[in-house]
Amino acid sequence: MRIWDEKTYSEATYAIKLPVFPSMPDSRAIDGQSKICNWLFNNLLEKAHNLKQEYKEHGNKDAGRILYTKRGFRNELTRLKKEKPFLKSVHSSPLKNTALRLSRSIKAYQDSRKGRRKGKAIGWPKFKSFKREFFSLEYEEPFKGYAVHDGILELSFGLGEERKQNHIKMPMPDSKLIKDKNVKKMTLVKESGLYFAIFTVTKKLPQEKIIKKTIALDPNHKNLAYGVDSECNAVEIENAYWLKNYEKRFDELKSKRDRCKRKSQLIEVKNAEGEIIKSYWKASRRYERYQRVLERARAKRRDQIKTYRYSVANALYKHYDLVTIGDYTPHGGGISKKMRRAMNNQSTIGKFKKTLSWCAEKAGKKFSIWNEKGSTQTCHACLKIVPKGLSPNIREWTCAHCKTHHYRMKTVP
Repeated sequence: MRIWDEKTYSEATYAIKLPVFPSMPDSRAIDGQSKICNWLFNNLLEKAHNLKQEYKEHGNKDAGRILYTKRGFRNELTRLKKEKPFLKSVHSSPLKNTALRLSRSIKAYQDSRKGRRKGKAIGWPKFKSFKREFFSLEYEEPFKGYAVHDGILELSFGLGEERKQNHIKMPMPDSKLIKDKNVKKMTLVKESGLYFAIFTVTKKLPQEKIIKKTIALDPNHKNLAYGVDSECNAVEIENAYWLKNYEKRFDELKSKRDRCKRKSQLIEVKNAEGEIIKSYWKASRRYERYQRVLERARAKRRDQIKTYRYSVANALYKHYDLVTIGDYTPHGGGISKKMRRAMNNQSTIGKFKKTLSWCAEKAGKKFSIWNEKGSTQTCHACLKIVPKGLSPNIREWTCAHCKTHHYRMKTVP
């Protein structure tokens, strides 16, 4: 029996995403704040390009100090606010985090380049376009620059030219979900024309439970996974069958969108002297309408897949103390184009493993990944492997070393 000791508990971080509904004037004000942060990011990135060149050619230590330290660009904000007074119309927290975001991107690039970071190689940061993506507003300190009360999210802006603190209030009906939670920060994002407040919350993890019941899962594509538990019960987890309908819907929308004009109107941006600074093509209204519908459908599909994964994972950990799963993850295989598309677009195996890991941590239970290679050709009693392997047609076999009989079926006798 384990003794309750609060000091042994660790903390976990998770996010709560809540929709907010600003009025039309308030939404324009939020977009204005985002555009200013977007401009700041691009301005600092342009300076980073110059500093990088200067550091490479002349070894300027001051340039390296700004470029490669955690708060180098953040310290440049004081000077920039004096040169560009419009920056003062944004709350200090989103401005500060815009600079820190660039510093983190440069550090990730350096770590990837020097082999200190796992995964795919990360390139140098790129300029951002507000037309393509909303630049998120990040408030890193708890309830500084924002407040939540009685179903309302209140955002504070900067002082502005009139030296008066501006703020807006937006309905947030689900605000009760963060009541009495340990909120660390809040990020305001915009997806498919809708605004969301993402609250980063920490909670204490429960004490680890003693392992009594276990289940081993074999992931595949006909179903999400097939498992056998420690009591010899077989469990089949159905795949997300509705993903096929979404793929058909996406194809229909793309087909209609691609028949519209993507280059409908040439837009020319001129300076005060009337000279053309840049030009770009604007898509037709019909093209943009189909694009918005497609983005909303993709967001809905993403949310439903996430709900499905967490529902399955929580149901498993409600009955088992240890969940193990095979290490198979699809990587673009498949005989035909249709099969490859189904394996990659309609498979949730990779993300399902991460979901299981998080749910195990949250419930105080265990999760592990086992190596599938040769698993059906290895004797569980003596761990001897069949030398020349077994044909997939052979569904039962007896170990030559210890005479243990094995079943390779989908049913357990």
